[in-house]
Amino acid sequence: MIHTPAHSALDPALARDLRGASAADKLKIAEQWIAAQTSLQRDGVDLIASALESAFADDLPALTSWAAALADSANSAYLRALLADPDDPAAVCDLWERFFQLEDSRDPMCLLSYVRALAATERFDQAALHLRRALDQRPAYAFYPRAAKVAGRVAASTGSHLRECRIAVLGNNTTSLLLPILKAMLVRDRIKANVYEGLYGALDQEILDPQSGLARFQPNLVFLLNSWRDLRLPATVENESAFIEGAVEQAKARWSRLSAQFACHIVEHACDFPAEEGYGHLAASLRSGRTRIIRALNQRLFEEAPSNVSILDAPEVQRIEGARWQDDMQWFSFRQHPSTDALPALADAMAAHARAALGLARKVLVTDLDNTLWQGVIGEDGLSGIRIGPGSPAGEAHSRLQQYMLELKSRGILLAVASKNNHEDAALPFLKHERMLLRMEDFAAFEANWNDKAHSIREIARKLSLGLDSFVFLDDNPLERAWVRSQLPDVAVVDLGPSVFHYVRDLDRRRDFFALSLSAEDQARAEQYRGEAARKNLQANSESIDEFLKQLQLSARCEPVSASNLPRVTQLTNKTNQFNLTTRRYTEAQVAQLAADPSAWTAAFHLSDKMGDYGLIGVIFCRGADPEVWEIDTWLMSCRVLGRQMEKFMFDRLIEAAQSRGIRQIVGVFRPTAKNSLVRELYTQFGFVPASETADEIRYALPVPAQAVHTATHVRHLSEKQAAPADRLSPGSTGVYDIGARP
Repeated sequence: MIHTPAHSALDPALARDLRGASAADKLKIAEQWIAAQTSLQRDGVDLIASALESAFADDLPALTSWAAALADSANSAYLRALLADPDDPAAVCDLWERFFQLEDSRDPMCLLSYVRALAATERFDQAALHLRRALDQRPAYAFYPRAAKVAGRVAASTGSHLRECRIAVLGNNTTSLLLPILKAMLVRDRIKANVYEGLYGALDQEILDPQSGLARFQPNLVFLLNSWRDLRLPATVENESAFIEGAVEQAKARWSRLSAQFACHIVEHACDFPAEEGYGHLAASLRSGRTRIIRALNQRLFEEAPSNVSILDAPEVQRIEGARWQDDMQWFSFRQHPSTDALPALADAMAAHARAALGLARKVLVTDLDNTLWQGVIGEDGLSGIRIGPGSPAGEAHSRLQQYMLELKSRGILLAVASKNNHEDAALPFLKHERMLLRMEDFAAFEANWNDKAHSIREIARKLSLGLDSFVFLDDNPLERAWVRSQLPDVAVVDLGPSVFHYVRDLDRRRDFFALSLSAEDQARAEQYRGEAARKNLQANSESIDEFLKQLQLSARCEPVSASNLPRVTQLTNKTNQFNLTTRRYTEAQVAQLAADPSAWTAAFHLSDKMGDYGLIGVIFCRGADPEVWEIDTWLMSCRVLGRQMEKFMFDRLIEAAQSRGIRQIVGVFRPTAKNSLVRELYTQFGFVPASETADEIRYALPVPAQAVHTATHVRHLSEKQAAPADRLSPGSTGVYDIGARP
């Protein structure tokens, strides 16, 4: 069915002609108008479709036959898709596919219509792919109520999700309009989420009541929605310090109770600001002013938040949304804040926190060169012909993008190049151009050749030993973007607009690299990958693997999981896919609970060699199945250290720890996924024997030997670095919830 278009006023002449015409004349008017168009005119076609459907309500087959005979164009293809019989979804799919062949449309509503047809034919993975494409366009609020039903069906039916999670949304105001948007964003991010909506106006009751719906739901991730209205602040406050201290203590009490009950990650929304202030500038300048107090409160929340709590910067979302943020009519009518127009931006920020908590932040930015990092084509214009930096507005905009990329690199994001160019030409600006901010050494991989860019990205992924779901692709050419999107659906493709002045905004607003913490390993990542190049050169010149390992001078150490390494341990737990025996995903709170369990053994492993420090690269979690049995809950290792005997070192330390704790048997668990076949035989290599097998896992058993073992012959064992007493994780409950097991 066709809905009356909202923008018919954009073509008043067409609307006037159609309004008084007979059915036959409407066909002539429509055919002439479509033939006269040189580009897609969606509003006009919407108007035609609505008028024709009304005129031919009793003879729709005749209408579709007429539309089928129209000359092929983007407008006629769009019209045929709109007029298609919804009872024949396969035919509808064919018509939308033809439209997208003729028009690289990113219109969310067009994509949504295609998604509905795909879902009706049970092509759910394709439906999910195009739904994600629609959501990437940041559609307005009106899109989401229309998409809610099909988004729910796609989420329940697709098998392409990366994580599963139970998410609770608690607030004292209306949240029901936010939830469909958040759910759609989670589908976009390939998170299969069961979402609980707290009772209206009952945030604290949900947390405090042991019989509440929240308690029964047992969330892994909790959003606490706050606003300036919740604070009930007058324009000035008599004792501002006491007010701030009381609000902070109330927040900390909520965090503590939620953490103790659910071992969950918590996202606390910082308070936004009133759109209007009677005190004006004084609200920020007076020590007792409302604006100043809200700022001070938000800063304290950032400072006081423990590692399992992240603060969502709602004032930043408010700044970006501007006047759309607050709608007093909606507040006084149905207690909606922020406004429905601002809800997509807020839900997008919430989804970024969910991705980061679940280990789904991206790691690599792959960029094109010509007309992306500089203006011009290096192979044609030469070094003096490209524009970068001062001298032209566009050149300065390209420099701004390079500066932004350097900032990403400084916090651990790997940079790579995929360019269709001769290698010598592509490298020249980085080597010789004085205004280039980026240099060759800033890139972890550099693919400049005449292969298609999907092939180059696959090659970069192979060289870096990273999955494609870690990659973001940046290219000014829409054809290249469409190709990579079609060939590599796991890669996030940035839809750059036509203006270089918006490139940084287009990349930044996606929040692909959003992170909750910054570890030493993150900051050293680029240096670590440069060291890997030297190791590969050493290996190529070694006569045997034994000689290579001996020359590396490997040293490793094992330490308990502690407060200081907890963020990095959790990061590895949520990101490692290939060398990962169980692929269980945990929040920091869940890892901390397990580390504090006296019956468990949790260990973090570091490796270094003469080329440099690999950092913290491995984790083992063992649970106490009974007083003399350990079960390996998690055993994972970064693929950067494959072939270094590190898994042997980890096994040696596991046996050593088991012997010291009086453990007589170790149970190993292997849970196969699409990505961890690398470790399928790991247990048998260490002498474990199969004990049982189900469709989801294989269990192995190993009697703990009486004597020490030393299988890592080329790794020197450094003495264990003991955590300082203040760094220890205090004992607590042992309930740990697996929040992200891969399907």
